[in-house]
Amino acid sequence: MFPSLELSAVVPAFAESKAVARGLPSRWLRKEDQSDKDFRHSLCLNRLCTDLTSRDPDIRQKAAESLEHLSKGDSFASALASNLQPALRGLKPAENGPVKLAILGALRSIAEKGHAISVALHGSVLLPCFKDQDILVQRKVSALYRVLAEEGAASMVAQDVKSIMHCFQATQASGVPLAAPLDALSAIAVAGEGLAVASVIEPLLTSLKDCRPKIRMSACTTLGAIASGGARELLGSLGLCAEAEGHGQATLFEMLVCTALDDSDDSVRLEAADALRCLPEADPDTCDETRQRFPQLVQRLRAKRHGERRGRKGEAFKMISDAMGMTGEFGQTKTSLEGTLCAICQEPFPINNGWCPAGDPQTLHCGHTFHEKCCSGWFSWVKRCGRIPSCPVCRATGHHVDA
Repeated sequence: MFPSLELSAVVPAFAESKAVARGLPSRWLRKEDQSDKDFRHSLCLNRLCTDLTSRDPDIRQKAAESLEHLSKGDSFASALASNLQPALRGLKPAENGPVKLAILGALRSIAEKGHAISVALHGSVLLPCFKDQDILVQRKVSALYRVLAEEGAASMVAQDVKSIMHCFQATQASGVPLAAPLDALSAIAVAGEGLAVASVIEPLLTSLKDCRPKIRMSACTTLGAIASGGARELLGSLGLCAEAEGHGQATLFEMLVCTALDDSDDSVRLEAADALRCLPEADPDTCDETRQRFPQLVQRLRAKRHGERRGRKGEAFKMISDAMGMTGEFGQTKTSLEGTLCAICQEPFPINNGWCPAGDPQTLHCGHTFHEKCCSGWFSWVKRCGRIPSCPVCRATGHHVDA
């Protein structure tokens, strides 16, 4: 029998004799806790993967939903990424839609947590989802491919661009086109795989005529991504590539300019104008050659110079004029400045040839407009500070203003 001691006497004596540190647990205890957590995650993962093979669809669905929920945690996501094969059983072609959606959601979660390469290695299992009968599954797998491209696995999923485009064409033929496949192609192109995505450019050009603004806008975004993703010169050498409405055959540059000028949706106009700026025809060093090559576009721009110049239409027009080196010719008019303020003094511009103590509007090469005296005062101050003359809004240089 041990002698009876009071607890208050035992604990201090034990602490003094063993020199146990108070506060945070020791390192070996923390390692043991992490080891236990990994072991528990492994057991849970094995159990859920076993349930995915059950004949009961309800059990399979609950297991898939549990995987999706648990994969939002860092440690469980790492455990799942290290052994994906059992979980991918939930993507079999004969599996129910809810199970596939949950598994794809889990894969997206672990891809966003730094395991995109592990997911991309199983592309052969993901590809059949692009042909699934459930349109929600097609949208989900397209979104997953977009995340994989954004998280560093673009070079691995670039080989699947044709399957992604086939998915888009299939939904387009069914009357319910998805923009998600085009978003995935855009992400792959932006990540540096523009040449791979350029292999499916013909369906993209056809999509510019789609009746749905969202599809036309996504097509313009993807074309711009292809150009900025390494295929700029390739797009510039396409030549007569497609039929432009009312203009016979046209180059890609002409198609985008016509879309930016004529489309009924302002968002599509902006995306088309932004995309054409990525083409070699919009290079500032070749603007003169571009105007000589496309005289009809120059005439159209001049015809529209007195049209609507505010809002998104005005932004698209300015982008086009910048791309063709016609900004100076299409400087902002006094009527287009009605209701706007000078960025320097925050006072309105004079309209209808009215008088203003700050002077008439003066437009810089970058397109920003200020009062004449405000602009002169700004450049005088910049000169006194020994700085390079630049626009007070966008810091563009190369201006010649009397200060």
